[in-house]
Amino acid sequence: MRKLVFSLFVLSIILSSCQDQKHFKVEFNTPADDLKLNQNLEVNIIPLTDKSIDSVTFQLQHKTGTTTKRFQMPLTDLLLGRHNLKFKIYTKADVFEIKKPLKILNHKPPKIFSYEVINAYPHDIDAYTQGLEFYKDTLYESTGHYGESTLRKVNYKTGEIYKSHQLKNHYFGEGLTVIDDKIYQLTWREGEGLVYDINSFEVIDKFRYNKSEEGWGLCHDENYVYKSDGTDKIWRLDPKTLQEIDYIQPTTHQSISEKLNELEYVDGKIYANTYQKDGVAIINPKNGAIEAVVDFRTLKKQVKQHSDLDVLNGIAYHPKTKKLYVTGKNWNKLFEVKVISK
Repeated sequence: MRKLVFSLFVLSIILSSCQDQKHFKVEFNTPADDLKLNQNLEVNIIPLTDKSIDSVTFQLQHKTGTTTKRFQMPLTDLLLGRHNLKFKIYTKADVFEIKKPLKILNHKPPKIFSYEVINAYPHDIDAYTQGLEFYKDTLYESTGHYGESTLRKVNYKTGEIYKSHQLKNHYFGEGLTVIDDKIYQLTWREGEGLVYDINSFEVIDKFRYNKSEEGWGLCHDENYVYKSDGTDKIWRLDPKTLQEIDYIQPTTHQSISEKLNELEYVDGKIYANTYQKDGVAIINPKNGAIEAVVDFRTLKKQVKQHSDLDVLNGIAYHPKTKKLYVTGKNWNKLFEVKVISK
């Protein structure tokens, strides 16, 4: 019964909004799907009937204001991606509500970086790497596949596996991150993440995915845990409850990126590889702007070529040494790399 009432409520809002759009039309000076950050957006609200506009209030993310039927809005300090510009149009007798969908792209293209291999270390060729992170000088790794998924503590220089925990067969291991001696590991389609004691590898807690669809990549900074789910979103989670707060949409000057997989937090930016592509996007976590892309396409040629060889998927940054490491699914090497401008 509650679901029925809620559905009817949502339907009434949609129908009301559609009816309101019969009375007013909203026009932009630029196509709504091609707006750019820092652009000055010109908005014109046109009456389609004899209803006269007294005033208009608008909201776009955190920006609000009261205006007339024609106004300008600087698209600054905003999250990139798809959003709704909401209007309340006041006439003498009525209030009309309209939502105008729009897409805000970055105002400049991403820089293109290359790489230099500094060192190469042994890596388990049977590891279907899903997550990689340093914590207190030790490398932790999450691997995938049903019936084969593991959590590992690894000597990154020798490839020796100090400790390994086998996940239950119904779990497909995904990304991980480590906070305050707890390891947080995602599962793919099982709708929940696992929390481990870092010393015993014992599962001490679980957390559910609510708004995000699946578990792909995970990293964190001092304020948030960041989670990718295979869509065009990177979710910001509360580090205490692991519940979704909001999200950013990784965006270039041309499009919104999807299927970002493994995540790593590096000096104020999120490094993310795209599923089935051998490159890493460098993302501004404040607004979702893809500021640069590291081209790793030639790196795969430096590992053993075999039938199970898969794409780059594993990014780890050592915050003390400031060194970056990458590997891939079923790669026999872990590479220390330096990112360089082309």
